[in-house]
Amino acid sequence: MFFKLFYFGCFGFGFFLVLFQEFFNQKKSFILIIGFCLLMFALYNISKGIGDRPNNETFIENEEEE
Repeated sequence: MFFKLFYFGCFGFGFFLVLFQEFFNQKKSFILIIGFCLLMFALYNISKGIGDRPNNETFIENEEEE
């Protein structure tokens, strides 16, 4: 649970850094790269947990229907 919250925090902070740099006249590439790295790190780790969920089948297959 802590790691999931950490990854969402990294995602939010990375998104903030990228968006923050877009509204300033003096663009600093280092901050933009750090923001993109945080976004990619968070998205990768959040997406790793998607496949771990159980697969619930919503349809019922009967032999009588065939």
